[in-house]
Amino acid sequence: MSKKSPRFIFVVSTAGSIMNQVLEIASIREVIHSVVADQQCPAIEKARKHGVPVTVFDVASNDEFCDELCKYMDKHDIDYVLSFYTKFYTEKIREKFKDRIINFHPSLLPAFKGMDGFGDGIAYHTKIIGTTVELIKDVMDEGKIVMQSACAVEPGQAKETMRHRIFVQQCKTLIQVVQWIKEDRLTVHGNNVSIRGAFYHDIEFSPSLESKEAIKLEIPGPAPHASATGLKALA
Repeated sequence: MSKKSPRFIFVVSTAGSIMNQVLEIASIREVIHSVVADQQCPAIEKARKHGVPVTVFDVASNDEFCDELCKYMDKHDIDYVLSFYTKFYTEKIREKFKDRIINFHPSLLPAFKGMDGFGDGIAYHTKIIGTTVELIKDVMDEGKIVMQSACAVEPGQAKETMRHRIFVQQCKTLIQVVQWIKEDRLTVHGNNVSIRGAFYHDIEFSPSLESKEAIKLEIPGPAPHASATGLKALA
């Protein structure tokens, strides 16, 4: 008997730009069961345009949302969460789905935690920016690191251009991590996450990209005079 393919959901709160981009890829779309939102947000309409079912739990508190999400995941036999949720999950759901809630953060954790990791890094004049994929633990942005990407901050480069580079890296790492999970290559030992058979020869991504879809992904950058509002929409 063949092993069941893992089933994923997106949990979203905001624009859903990364979700929208990766849903263009068949290998991602085929493992996405649905999208769950905690409020009305632009991500909902984007998901529906891809034909992905959407459920909104617009409830009064984070505790209520996480309770509803937990029941939803049980009911629909969900294996993993691809998280773009702006609040922190309750202890109950963190324990029940331990090492299965995947967060995508726009900085090289543990540096620049919080809601604007990219902006905080730029404001600090860091010389390297990047992204982190983590399995959430008990403290926000202090999870088990699965994969990271990095790029140099070039003097004089527009903030919009740098943010777009991070956006592309986040899309690529999501595609890659989903592939590793589908191939059953991700192993967790305590706080260490390892990828069986991974390579480490790339200076931009660690572990290195293997997914053909991730490697070839190209996303046109912002116009030269992109607005600050456009930056926020990349969440």
